[in-house]
Amino acid sequence: MRLQWTKIAQTALLSIGIAALLAACTDTGQTPVAEPPQEQEEIGNTGQTLTVVPPENSTETTTDTAEYQIQTRLTDFQLLNDNGGLAWGVTRNALRLYYSQDQGVTWTNISPSENVQFPANPQYGQSIYFVDRTHGWIVREGLGGTDTMVLRTNNGGVSWSLSSLSKTDKVTAISFVSPEKGWILTTVDTSIGKQDKKLYVTEDGGITWKEMSSSDEDDQPASAEIPTRGYTTGLTFSDPKHGFLTALEFGTPKLYITTDGGENWETGPTFFDRNDFNGCGNFNIGSPQFFGREAKGAWMPLTCSSGDYTKFNGYFTDDGGKSWTLSTFGLNKQKGINRNLTPAFLNASEGWVVQSGTTYQTKDSGKSWKALPGSKVLDGILEDYPEIVKLQMVSSKLGWILVENTDTKRSLLLQTVDGGMQWKVL
Repeated sequence: MRLQWTKIAQTALLSIGIAALLAACTDTGQTPVAEPPQEQEEIGNTGQTLTVVPPENSTETTTDTAEYQIQTRLTDFQLLNDNGGLAWGVTRNALRLYYSQDQGVTWTNISPSENVQFPANPQYGQSIYFVDRTHGWIVREGLGGTDTMVLRTNNGGVSWSLSSLSKTDKVTAISFVSPEKGWILTTVDTSIGKQDKKLYVTEDGGITWKEMSSSDEDDQPASAEIPTRGYTTGLTFSDPKHGFLTALEFGTPKLYITTDGGENWETGPTFFDRNDFNGCGNFNIGSPQFFGREAKGAWMPLTCSSGDYTKFNGYFTDDGGKSWTLSTFGLNKQKGINRNLTPAFLNASEGWVVQSGTTYQTKDSGKSWKALPGSKVLDGILEDYPEIVKLQMVSSKLGWILVENTDTKRSLLLQTVDGGMQWKVL
């Protein structure tokens, strides 16, 4: 395979402030402790209000030294550690990206330049990725024949720089295993059941990108390239060598693996058997989600849909993906706007999900689920914001949930510090 290096021109986009990203702890070295959520009767449909703190460590002089509040619509988030994480949305085609290091009490605007337009909302793991709180990347697909842009920061959003990919195919996934090494997968549908797939790698933090793998043809069964057949559903690298690509091939979930950083790919272990799912019409498989960097444990969500109903199950591994075990989730089939909400697993045992307004927890890999006491705050908010965008737990106690109302174009981000029993608006 001929490797082609993408020539890129590094351009500084802007320098913006970010509040004390290097201070993950208090002066005493202790993690800030969040106040327990207070159950409130008054809910109010006011939308998300963020308290934005003035920038620090900025190279620019600014007269704006006071904190202020804004109302914004958030479309996704990602918890990075026990102290906080990222939340973002797109307003007038400009990405609004915020970071909190105090569990959502205050936020810092770390948005890239408004000159970089985003016609669609970035999704974590597909077009935005942070390997830690200082190193992050955002991919913006090419528009009107222009190159695909890759924005990067190595100082927590104080400044962003730009590189590009020469192709304008759809960006399907982004995955990093260190501040230096990461991959971008692009795809384009070529015919029924087939997809041209290209994999790019960087080893300098995104300054340069190399096309390393592209799809093979069906008449080359011995090829070590990514196959054209099937539609990609995700890409994950667990360490610099081991990567996993999930796909649907004529409705059947498939897994492909690499053990040399993406140079060569082969069919992964057989894990799917239709006989395990009676009465299921359609399937979908998510890419492996590892429980920590270079961890051996991971899970893959599997949806089984029939008509208007969807049921979740999961595959788990404890040997780095060499073998997978099916866990048939003891959850009811779901219909309606939240039927595709993926459960959130903290490790191979502990997981959470919200169904019909009730939060459930499992401690046995999803085989059984316990309904947690109802939260008046969450119950009231779900009446006005019925769509659950995402649920994530970063510890057995701390987690966030994002809900929205697409008709009113509003959203709310909530937090729990007691394992999902009570919630409060951030």
